[in-house]
Amino acid sequence: MLEDQYRQLMQAAEEQAWMSVAVRETEAPIRALGIPWERTVTAFNMRKPKLTLAKDDLRDPEILDALRRCRLVGCYVFVPLDDYAFLSAFSRMQDLVLLHAGAVKDLSFLRHMPELFLFYLTEADIPDLEPLISICNEGRSGPGKCFGFRNCRVADTSALRDIRFFLSELLIWPAEGDSRERWDLTRASVFRFYANRDA
Repeated sequence: MLEDQYRQLMQAAEEQAWMSVAVRETEAPIRALGIPWERTVTAFNMRKPKLTLAKDDLRDPEILDALRRCRLVGCYVFVPLDDYAFLSAFSRMQDLVLLHAGAVKDLSFLRHMPELFLFYLTEADIPDLEPLISICNEGRSGPGKCFGFRNCRVADTSALRDIRFFLSELLIWPAEGDSRERWDLTRASVFRFYANRDA
């Protein structure tokens, strides 16, 4: 982690301040951010990263402890990780982006994130969506929830039928062989199933 970023993190931890971070291969600060969401209001609600961590920083107990003392509301992971369980410690999470997340084998780490309303996942192979839908059903009302899944294999999407919250966006860039019918199980203000995988 760069020295100035480290100082910012430690100050935020001391003040228990709101924080959003990016995780990259190196500590080079992120300069641009892709926006997957369709609606402008959703983009404005994103918790864009203030600090950038190197992937190896997640092995540093001091950095993880500082993150826990912050009110971590956003996390953008741009690199594959071996383990995502560390995320379960952040109960204030609102905006979670996990790219190249092939090591994600289930969504159980979301069960302690009642404030989550933006969730974007790529390249995961998971059994179901139940932990995501369950925690969002239990959470307090707030901004409409937005979910995006790119090239994810989800064995069972039926939990979408159990949604009791306002689903603003459900965006699917399907894995090969997936079908629209498996995802079109609930009402979303914006539902997109991008059959052309290059979209």
